[in-house]
Amino acid sequence: MQTNGSRVNLSDTVVEKLEAMISTMKPGERLPTEKELSERFSVGRSTIRESMKVLSARRMVVRRNEGTFVGDAVKGCLVDPLKLIINMQPDSDINALIELREILELSTIRMACQRATPDDIVALERACWLMKEPGLTKMESQKRDIAFHNTIAKVAGNPVIEELLGSLRTVIAQKLETQTEIIDFKDGPDLHEEMVDAIKDQDPDRAYEIMVHYFEKVYQFIGI
Repeated sequence: MQTNGSRVNLSDTVVEKLEAMISTMKPGERLPTEKELSERFSVGRSTIRESMKVLSARRMVVRRNEGTFVGDAVKGCLVDPLKLIINMQPDSDINALIELREILELSTIRMACQRATPDDIVALERACWLMKEPGLTKMESQKRDIAFHNTIAKVAGNPVIEELLGSLRTVIAQKLETQTEIIDFKDGPDLHEEMVDAIKDQDPDRAYEIMVHYFEKVYQFIGI
């Protein structure tokens, strides 16, 4: 007979497995049925239902008459934990998060060079063009820079890296938004345009070097 404790532990395990599965999906995408998930994870349908209640409370899934769907909250699920880290140690951890972002960005742009489709190039060019629109406020410029880099991560084709990088950029930007200026990339070649060109040319080495130069400017801006 299954005890209360073992049932709770089983439900926790299924929640973790469902979270891992959802992390590879897009908001609005439909999840498999209870029966399919029950067979996939070798558990009863009641355990699936209990796990879905937990994920629904976290807004990671939305349950409707026609099925269960990935919720919008899944795209921001890493933001709050990252904010907590920064609030605990505000001086050191913003630098650590930027270093982590650099490590991921350098690998991601290489992947983007290998996987970009013609449609991806169009999306990157549009994101780059939107950053140059005249009269943007500091906040809007920051948002469009984040959107540009998020597009590169999307082109790279790894949804886990895309989610982690998106959360990192959001938290870092919020931490630095009290700065009186934004990072100025206008005193030399347009690094964002160069990134797009390198991805279009499928040149991962050149793309890597451009991203290194980008982070040199980031570090210069924040005084590291």
